[in-house]
Amino acid sequence: MSNLHEEEALGKAYDSRLMRRLLQYMKPYKWRVVLALVMVAIVTPLELAPPLIFQKGIDKYFVPELKGLITEALAWSGIGWLSLLLLGVLTFDFLAQYIKIRIMQRVGQQTMYDMRREIFGHMQRLPMSYFDRNPVGRLVTRVTTDVDALNDLFAAGVVTMINDFFLLVVMAGLLFKIDRRLALDTLAVLPGILIVTMIFRKFVRDANRRIRTAIARINAFLQEYISGMSVVQLFNREGKAMDEFEKRNRDNMLAWRDAILAYALFYPAVEFLSFATIALIYWSGGNRILSGGLTLGVLTAFTMFAQRFFRPIQDLSEKFNILQSAMAASERIFKLLDEPVLVESDPNAIPLDHPRGEIEFRNVWFSYRRDSGFVHTNPEMKSAPEPADEDWVLRDVSFRVDPGQTIAIVGHTGAGKTTLISLLLRFYDVQRGQILLDGKDIRTIELQDLRRQFGIVLQDPFLFTGTIETNIRLALPISIAIQSSAPSKKSASANSSALFPKVSPATSTSAAQLFPSASANSSISPALWHTIRAS
Repeated sequence: MSNLHEEEALGKAYDSRLMRRLLQYMKPYKWRVVLALVMVAIVTPLELAPPLIFQKGIDKYFVPELKGLITEALAWSGIGWLSLLLLGVLTFDFLAQYIKIRIMQRVGQQTMYDMRREIFGHMQRLPMSYFDRNPVGRLVTRVTTDVDALNDLFAAGVVTMINDFFLLVVMAGLLFKIDRRLALDTLAVLPGILIVTMIFRKFVRDANRRIRTAIARINAFLQEYISGMSVVQLFNREGKAMDEFEKRNRDNMLAWRDAILAYALFYPAVEFLSFATIALIYWSGGNRILSGGLTLGVLTAFTMFAQRFFRPIQDLSEKFNILQSAMAASERIFKLLDEPVLVESDPNAIPLDHPRGEIEFRNVWFSYRRDSGFVHTNPEMKSAPEPADEDWVLRDVSFRVDPGQTIAIVGHTGAGKTTLISLLLRFYDVQRGQILLDGKDIRTIELQDLRRQFGIVLQDPFLFTGTIETNIRLALPISIAIQSSAPSKKSASANSSALFPKVSPATSTSAAQLFPSASANSSISPALWHTIRAS
């Protein structure tokens, strides 16, 4: 099972180095982000306008009309105009909010598209040693769960946090400008809000960490057990596997339950404190109204402002957890993207024209423990001595295969048969010696040109999702027609003799078979080989 320390890491709440790197992904869409920020500047005054409109309507029209200071017709006229103004404000607020949300959601999705594409493209270039050390479940988590955490940051985090912070600052200044005493009454419960928010943040941090860990464990478990389902069924391990899955699934459920409980307590607590603030405003403001020191419109406006004031605080607390999760996710993603491509084409690689198919292993030594990928992951190995004798998989191996010659390499499990194929295709690089193709060191040959010369028949066939034709072609520009008639089967058998050398029935099924002259322009998948042999 994979090491889950990376998933358990919380990370900093804010890391400027990671944030600068994340913002590079938004650079192609910078003008859209600027437009969203402009919408923030428009939305803020629009959201603050309704309380002021109500204040003006009450103090200038309702109360004076009730006291007989203005006529009823004038009051209705003023209220009508204010109602139209309020409708216009709400309409423009809706449009600005729609544009802002639409822009940021689109930017978030396009940014995640670019990031997923970069991650997958980089993973395809990584050496096999990286996949030896990292389970598939963990890598799937990088491309899915971790990228989704960043989507929450880009689509609903950065701009929304700016909007909430800007709204809080402007609203606080406006409250003190209207009436300082009521502004202090409104902020009286702010320490309580901050305490509740800090407690909530602590519990949600722990719950989110456990959720990430549980999801990573489930992904790794499913990848291992579904891939090895034949072994599970062969040894009647279905019950044990179900128990193991039940344990991981329950951990995930309990983590989500704790997160839900934290939210269920936090929002009602904030609502309670906000209503307590409103009650305090009514008590303080009501006494001043009775003594003539305050107008009813100002009290109504403050009540509406108080309801709006605590909403950004709730949002900022939630966005803080999104920011923290995004920082941890980005650190894991960038660690993957920073993984060096240790096996790649030499800048001065020579083209491979008209290969003859001569292969030679010349004094080859190889150890997986001294593989470049293993040393990169374990820096302490750089100064370590040469591998112990038992660590060498291949020791001074030399042989030569002439063009058109068929050989079989037979040996017990772990003798190095698969290693020979992996080294020939440069999935790994040798520590000593050379591997030559037509007299040229394969490290000096363009990597794709090298691998294009070989057709591999795997012991365990692997088929990609799709048709047999797509598995045969593997996106190569070749034309293949598959027919089911008997003549075509004979033709296929005849053509196979031209593509593949015949293998003796006595050859061991565990032998690693080399086909250096299979095809100069195409790679033949296991699906074609097995179809031909079966016919």
